[in-house]
Order: sequence, then structure tokens, then C-alpha cells
Amino acid sequence: KPTVQRLADRLKRAESHSEYQRIQCVLIRATLGSSAAQIAQLLGWSVATVHVMHSRWAKEGEAIFQVRGRGGRHHQHLTPEQEQEVLAPFVQRAQAGGMLTVAEIQQAYVRRAGRDVARSTVYRLLQRHGWRKVVPRPRHPKADVAAQSALKKLRRSVRQEVLHQAEQGRRVRLMFQDEGRFGLLGTPRRCWAPRGSRPVVGARLERKYLYAFSAVSPHDGVLDSLVLPWVNAETMSLFLAEVGQRHADEFVLMVMDQAGWHLAADLIVPTNMRLMFLPPYSPELNPAEHLWEALRERCFANHVFRDLHAVERTLTAGLRAMELDPKRVQSMTGFKWITSICLNAT
Repeated sequence: KPTVQRLADRLKRAESHSEYQRIQCVLIRATLGSSAAQIAQLLGWSVATVHVMHSRWAKEGEAIFQVRGRGGRHHQHLTPEQEQEVLAPFVQRAQAGGMLTVAEIQQAYVRRAGRDVARSTVYRLLQRHGWRKVVPRPRHPKADVAAQSALKKLRRSVRQEVLHQAEQGRRVRLMFQDEGRFGLLGTPRRCWAPRGSRPVVGARLERKYLYAFSAVSPHDGVLDSLVLPWVNAETMSLFLAEVGQRHADEFVLMVMDQAGWHLAADLIVPTNMRLMFLPPYSPELNPAEHLWEALRERCFANHVFRDLHAVERTLTAGLRAMELDPKRVQSMTGFKWITSICLNAT
């Protein structure tokens, strides 16, 4: 009876169908005294399988209920601890921003295991230890990492400005500005085509350009843009004046790179605006850079333009569509370190 009760309790805790049937096979025999043929008919097994299970029960006891899965690692060259030791130096390199290849890891694995292994073995190893294949984050070799980290801590400066402007009854808008160059010199992009064929797109060799000036608010996706014929302090002043006018009832903190026309002595900055500058060689910190990627992909990929007027029409239409879709713009530019900055005075 104690054995029967123990089997009945275990039956309730069975974790798989296979374990449930094995317990039933033994429990039916112990409680009802059914024959092997009757048990086989109830479980859908062969009579031979029932005999084997009863024989194993007599020799091994409840160990027969532990069902080993058909998948998984039934053979391994190294233990999980040894695998971690193989990966340890590569982890340090990866955390320091170093580039790794599967070939290097495969060589280290072979040296430790003492035998050749397939490349797929290394891929499964990396997957087991939570590695993933990602695109490296670009960084200019002259970039100042300390200065970039300091910029990400501009929370205090913004907070001070928010409190100061709140005393005057004005809200603060944090914007990031950049210029993009668009012209007749197009770039082919990937597109779909049936196997055995390759599309042909025309190409222009004339180096004529227009410039898109844009400023984006990562917090809400508001976008302000102008298309101008060149970049200098004069056109930059025109753009800043336009942004200042569009947000006349707000104070704009405008973050931009250190291009010459941004630092020019004759640059005119509106009274409701203050300029802040990115560290040198740090375009990855400016979310406005993502606007140009989207425009070139959606509006300019594989297009041939007759003249600059056609470029201007396409560029204006693309910018206008983005201005009317702040949700999409916010999804492209809402870097977490920016949107986490509070712009409310309370």
C-alpha cells in the first residue's frame, strides 16, 4: 500500500505524457493485477514493452520514470565550465569593443578539446552562452569617449534651463539639428528581382546638390525642416529663425555638431534659443542623422533625377511626410538617454 500510494502521488505530479504512461503501467499492475496484454491494450503499447517496463521496475525502481528527451546534448567535448574558460578571453575583448570572429573561437575550442570540430559546433556553443551576432557600433578614431559620456549627462544643464524658463512661463523644447546633402549623384540600393535577372538603374555623374536643414525633438517627434541651396552662416541663420518662429512660445535648446557655420561669429541665434554642441567626431550621438537614412532609402533609392528641381520636389515631399508623421520620427530618433531627460518643471 505505501508503494501504491507513492505511485499515485507521483502520477499526479507527472511532467510529461511518457512519464505518466510509465507510472500507469506499474500502477495498474500493482492495484488491479491486470495482465501484460490488458495493460498493453489500455496504453497502446506492445506486450513486449509492458514486460520490459515491469522487469525494469523490479530492478531499478522509480528511476525508470525519469524520461530522457530525444534532443539535447547527449555528447559533449567540453563541460559548460570548460566552455566558459574557452570564451573568457573573448568576453573581455568583446566588452572592450574588440572585433571577434568565429574562426578565432573555433581555433581556441579545438586546442582545448584536442580534436577538430565543425563550425556549427561553435555556433551552438555561442548560442548556449547567450551570445548574438550584431552590427558593430561605428565610432570615429578621433572621437573623445570621455566627452561623449559627458554629453549624455547634460540632464543637469537641461534641468537648470527648464526651471529658469518656467519662471518666465515658457516650456523648454530639446531639439537636435543636422544638415543632409541630396543631389543628382544617386546610389543604387538593394531591391527584389527574380532569380537569374538583375535590374538596371540609371546613373548621373553631375555633382550638384541641395541641402536639407532639419531639427527634431526626440521626445515627441516634432520635426522642422527647410531645403536651401548651400550651407553657411547665412542659411543657418535663416533656418534657426524659422525654428524660433515656429516655437515662439517655447525656449529651444538646440544641440548640433561643431561645423564651421554653426560656430561662425556672424551666426544669428534667435532670442528664444540656446545652442549646445556635440563633441567632435560623434555623429552617432545625433539622432537627426537617422532622418537622412530614412529619406535616402524611401525617396531616393534607385531614382534618377532630371535636374535639381526634381531633387527639390522629392526632398520637400519626403520631409513634409515626415513632419506629418511625428510618431514615426519619434521612433527613429527617441534615443533612451535623450527621452529620459525630463522637460517638465514639476
